[in-house]
Amino acid sequence: MKQLFLILAAFTINLSAIAQSLPTKTKQKTEQKVNQRADQKIDQGIDAALNKTEESIKNLFKKKSKDGESGSDSLAQDKNAPKVNSGKNVSQTSDFIPGVEVIFSDDFSQDAIGDFPAQWNTTGSGSVVEIDGNNWFQIAHNSIVNPVMDDVLPENSTIQFDLLLVKDGRNSTPFIQFGLTKVRDIIREDLNYNDKFFFNIHRYTESDGKTIEYGLQGDIIGNKSDFPLTSYVNEVLHVDMAVNKTRVRVYLDGQKLIDLPRVLTPDLLNNFFFNNNYVIPATQTPMYIGNVRIASAETDARSLLIKQLMEEGNASTSEIRFAVNSDVIEPASFAIIDQVGKALVSNPNVNLKITGHTDSDGEDADNLALSINRANSVKTYLITKHGISGSRLSIDGKGESSPVQANTTAQGKAANRRVEFTKN
Repeated sequence: MKQLFLILAAFTINLSAIAQSLPTKTKQKTEQKVNQRADQKIDQGIDAALNKTEESIKNLFKKKSKDGESGSDSLAQDKNAPKVNSGKNVSQTSDFIPGVEVIFSDDFSQDAIGDFPAQWNTTGSGSVVEIDGNNWFQIAHNSIVNPVMDDVLPENSTIQFDLLLVKDGRNSTPFIQFGLTKVRDIIREDLNYNDKFFFNIHRYTESDGKTIEYGLQGDIIGNKSDFPLTSYVNEVLHVDMAVNKTRVRVYLDGQKLIDLPRVLTPDLLNNFFFNNNYVIPATQTPMYIGNVRIASAETDARSLLIKQLMEEGNASTSEIRFAVNSDVIEPASFAIIDQVGKALVSNPNVNLKITGHTDSDGEDADNLALSINRANSVKTYLITKHGISGSRLSIDGKGESSPVQANTTAQGKAANRRVEFTKN
């Protein structure tokens, strides 16, 4: 890569010298061509480096089997593979409540590996990659991406997604940025020079250099140093954002890091973006995002669930989320289950059956077992956290047998991964 940039530098200097001897108009056009051709060569070099990095990332998440052959394995079994963090490093209480009405959802399962995802736009490049059976959106260095949505964000909304914080040998880590902006078209408007609220995560492998900061436009207004960022290397870090008019809150793995009551303006809700930020030298390790969900929060999911349960005797929610292929409850879901617990404490004569449901990915028998185990996790939480007697709670699992939507889209699968409560 270093040799590539030296060659390009010499190439650019020679062409620039030629341009100086030409008439003014011709000189200007020549200089433009010089810059364009240099940029093209740099992009080709970076793409080649990223292709090499992608191969090494895939190899990083493979393990040797007993006979010495290389093969894929589950995240839990491979110590070098990313593991869904269940909140072991942070507080298990959170006031984050996901919005009810989903307006955008993408787990990248509907896109072909190697393609740019269909529901997104970019100023640079990226592609869908598979790591240990899960699809991720790989975003190249110096690339901004955003979900394509018909309307601006509601003034009360939630944004949720996963980051895979990859460490690839000695390669530098990506400068991860995400946030809100007034820019609607990232191709025709320069986001870097427009109004935005941003959140930065950088140098996540370095205990002395880890960076978590936030700001407006190009100015840093605050930072956090107490979050255990380095413990998420080669793991999944779940991010929640809550927008309430001028207020924004950001949570990492269930822990609220910032709560700014008067920082947003209405035009900042025009768009949401991710940015693999430009740095020198260019990072060879891409940025990885997954399981993006944006929803309107005009209705509180907790109050809606309890109201329906008490009035109708039955209610289900897809807002109780679990680690991938696991019965481990994600910390962001605790607040909703807490409301169920409080309702049971206030109504001691009410007994509940808890039923788990999954989407259709995987084998039928595995999904049935997973749905039962997830229902049991919710039951265990209610017993241990709220002191509900186990005799008041029964469990069941339906696996993939009772979908509420088709399992052909990311939104449909997300709706089918749900927990149902029924009064006995």
